[in-house]
Amino acid sequence: MSEMRGVELLGDWEPIPSSNACILRVRLELLNTAPTKDIPLFTEWGVIVDFNIDPWGKVQVHPSNGPGGVTTTFEHQQYNGGPHPLWPVRNGHICSLSETHGLAASRNAMETEPPSTVHRVVWHMARAVEWLQCAATDTLTVAGDSFELPDFDTAFRYKIADSKNRIFTLAYYEDGDSFSHWKQSHFYIGTAAVSYLNQVAIVREFKDHRGDKTVHKPSWGTAINQLQSHQDALWVRLDEVPAINRWQVPTTMKELAEAVASQGKSLIDLLRPALAKFETHNELLLFVGMPIPRKVKEAPYRYHWQALVLSPKTNVSAKARVSLVENALRSASSVRWVSRAENWHPDDLQNRGRVSPPLRKANVLLLGAGALGANLAEQLVRMGVTDMTLVDPDLLEAGNLVRHPLNLPQLNRNKAVSVADGLNHANPSARVVGLAVSATSKDKALEDAVRAATLIIDATASDTVLRELPFLGITGYVPVISISLGLHAQRLFFYADSASCFDADAFYKWFNPYRVEEHLAVLKEDMPRGIGCWHPLTPARLNRIVGLAGVAVELIEQVCEGQISLPVGCCHSWHAPKLETAERESVA
Repeated sequence: MSEMRGVELLGDWEPIPSSNACILRVRLELLNTAPTKDIPLFTEWGVIVDFNIDPWGKVQVHPSNGPGGVTTTFEHQQYNGGPHPLWPVRNGHICSLSETHGLAASRNAMETEPPSTVHRVVWHMARAVEWLQCAATDTLTVAGDSFELPDFDTAFRYKIADSKNRIFTLAYYEDGDSFSHWKQSHFYIGTAAVSYLNQVAIVREFKDHRGDKTVHKPSWGTAINQLQSHQDALWVRLDEVPAINRWQVPTTMKELAEAVASQGKSLIDLLRPALAKFETHNELLLFVGMPIPRKVKEAPYRYHWQALVLSPKTNVSAKARVSLVENALRSASSVRWVSRAENWHPDDLQNRGRVSPPLRKANVLLLGAGALGANLAEQLVRMGVTDMTLVDPDLLEAGNLVRHPLNLPQLNRNKAVSVADGLNHANPSARVVGLAVSATSKDKALEDAVRAATLIIDATASDTVLRELPFLGITGYVPVISISLGLHAQRLFFYADSASCFDADAFYKWFNPYRVEEHLAVLKEDMPRGIGCWHPLTPARLNRIVGLAGVAVELIEQVCEGQISLPVGCCHSWHAPKLETAERESVA
């Protein structure tokens, strides 16, 4: 590495006391680029190799905390506002591991981090040299890059005072529609109703500064709306991300006030009306809202919210508290940021994998909460379906546990109600209702669910249910989908038609050949039985049920997207590949 262009070693590896890490001090030269005020020709860095996390060493490149270290916080760099709490360097680890922009396409860098320690260090050094060039030419981010917020995980990170002293998270709910709402609102300050769930602060409602009028109420699902509101907080909207020292979050109250002032606003003037009405003596959180774009140089598309502790717990009056906050905003007292903030809107929370928009927007009536129906419901709701009614009169039995997503605490409880409760806690936007009734009952809640449904799925495998179609109250085009499994979940039977003209005889004509095949297969087996003279149990393993439920989701999407004309039927067979012995290569 000593022969790398732009890299000069300043010594040998040094162990870091009280840690399983070591440091290599280097001087980097700015190559092929004119120096700037923030990036001089030569800068000094500490290469940290930490063996606690990775046996081959996790490599991080930090500015030196001496006179040769970079003090500005740039994009693609962690908070660089001071010394690292554990290591003899500054905080601002640069993203030399990032596969963003030029650092991924460079001829000086491999596509992925090498496995061995020495090669890793060389790899990071090459990328650090390029990072410097980008920082000096203001090209760390360019138009079209994904937007990144500054690092709010400062040295003054705020921890909840509980037994485990865990850092808590702010959860909010914002999208393009709420952004349009905010842009039309003349409110820039107010109070917020907050609930806590396992150290997550959830913003339930934004009100005006008096706490009387609702300014914005996020569209949370059932589980979030059932939480108790534990305390109030303050909120303020800014015109852009508050940043100092290029891309560093304010770490003192004075810096925060100055960052807001640079946007033409006085933070204390904004806060004063709400503070004057705020009678609580509890610790006071402030939610700071800032418009952000999807991509660099694009227009903002939604708000991001970040929380900080505006005022500690106090016994003073509201009037005195205004003075305390005003004095704090003129001081160098630390800003206690809540370092983690997450948008729990489905567009962000489910971006790892979700069903298509037509299915997400459907109001689903799912008949049957047995093994197939419950596992299908689980997949649909976790992947974006928010409105669903589950219908099943049966209770969970111990024998169901082998393939049902419910657990021992739900034994002898209604399947539909229990599954619905679990799904509401699986998706913060979900509004799932469980009805402990038969699919053919005259229950008022069921009739209302039928009228509201835009998609009906029958997972009961009951001939009686299909004979009841078309259901009373269905108008317009509402697909009805029948799904069932064959013996050992070897086959998935899928049939779809419009509810208003569903022809049970046509379904039976399509299904009858498969019914005969299934019957003959059953006659050849000694079926598992329960107690009694005739109580056959259908054998089917969970892995196949879940897998075929996943196939059903794909087929349901095709129906909802209008890709095919109804009616349509499909029989899909379970198939797992056979393993073959791989020949070992002969050793020379």
